[in-house]
Amino acid sequence: VITRGITFDRNEGTETENMPRKGNKRKKTRTHVNEDEVRRAQSVLNDGTHKAANNIPQSAVFKRGKVVPEVNELVSDLREMMRPYTALNLKDMKLGKKSASLTEYSRQLAGPLGVTHLIALNQNPSSNKINMRIARTPAGPTLMFNVKQFSLSRQIKAIQRRPFSLGGNNKAMSHPPVVVTNNFGDENAAPHIKLMRITFQKMFPAVNVATVKLHDIRRVVMFHLVNTDNGDGEVIEVRQYGIRAAPVGVDRKVRRVIRAKGNKIPDLSKLDDIADFIDRSGDPTHSKSASLGDLSESEAEDETTHVVLSQNYVGKGNIKSQKSALKLVELGPRLSLKLVKVERGLSSESDVMYHAFEKKTQAEVKALKDQKEKERALKTKRRQEQEANVAAKKSAMEEKKEAKKTRRAQREREALESLKSEGSLKPVNNENFSLEEGEGTDTSEFDQWG
Repeated sequence: VITRGITFDRNEGTETENMPRKGNKRKKTRTHVNEDEVRRAQSVLNDGTHKAANNIPQSAVFKRGKVVPEVNELVSDLREMMRPYTALNLKDMKLGKKSASLTEYSRQLAGPLGVTHLIALNQNPSSNKINMRIARTPAGPTLMFNVKQFSLSRQIKAIQRRPFSLGGNNKAMSHPPVVVTNNFGDENAAPHIKLMRITFQKMFPAVNVATVKLHDIRRVVMFHLVNTDNGDGEVIEVRQYGIRAAPVGVDRKVRRVIRAKGNKIPDLSKLDDIADFIDRSGDPTHSKSASLGDLSESEAEDETTHVVLSQNYVGKGNIKSQKSALKLVELGPRLSLKLVKVERGLSSESDVMYHAFEKKTQAEVKALKDQKEKERALKTKRRQEQEANVAAKKSAMEEKKEAKKTRRAQREREALESLKSEGSLKPVNNENFSLEEGEGTDTSEFDQWG
């Protein structure tokens, strides 16, 4: 029997506390502390490794406003690409019915969670154009790109014959990728080109060549700047690749035997020796072209893909000091970005440092900046005036309440004094007593009321 959160045991006749209920479901109120996690956190704080973690860039990818379902999938793919230092299950923040601004995201994520980069996608409801903003917290700058084209990861894997295997629990995504910025020029490049290159590089942790483990390098994220002839100008192509390695000089059939999973070996029942399976000399249909096709698919004619491994790498046969061929397999997503403008801060009221379609002279820039300063000053002044007016109204309302309370108390005192001065009042009739003569009622206690 359950009554108001108390369980009565009929068998033993005792009562025990029961968890509070919400509707028909039980709501848990107890929390369990994992002592191992507490010890690990204390060790991290004691040895100072949290200071090094603060230098690792962390990102947050989200959408703003209403978008088509494909953009939601693109947000998920970008979060996978930014792993492991990103928020995979971040929910979109809203202020009322509107989406939160980048300034609000920065205020809630930058300080408490250490997020250094914000990547926001939104869709223009009138033109259906997709824009992507990359902002550096907490003070900017903000780069606004127009997404010309994009392909989702599932679309890329659908056309591949052998998609890249991420391993159990997505082990390939558990380490940051190697970032490659191509064709962004040198120190003589334009300022907005330099800013794009630095922004793309700082979005991911730097790789320390001296201490990195070779098997941790599983992905490559490439940003390639292309000067197009179709009127778009400078376009940035974004690609993500997985690194696949295979030993060089190993016949395909031998590789099949080496990489066999679960002791599954090829069918050799029609052969006398395993050598017949490897060289197929006894097969009359075997030709020279077939022998060339038996080479490893990672073994290209160009030997520039052949490297000598300094450490053991993922995959059977990729052993230290042995030569292996590297192959890049695209993972997705695939994006084509066009830089539209660069703003100094996070809000839309910030100064525009670069614009792809609007060119202004120094005088126009100065006039626009002065106008922005005047608007900010006017906005600040109006806000202060509004706050002062609100405070004055609150003060007047409090004074009005106090005056009303004082008047009420004064009226009560005056009424009491008038009653005392009159000295006579008619008693209130009550069914429990009667003041009629001849009923033997003692009225001495009512003499003071006349």
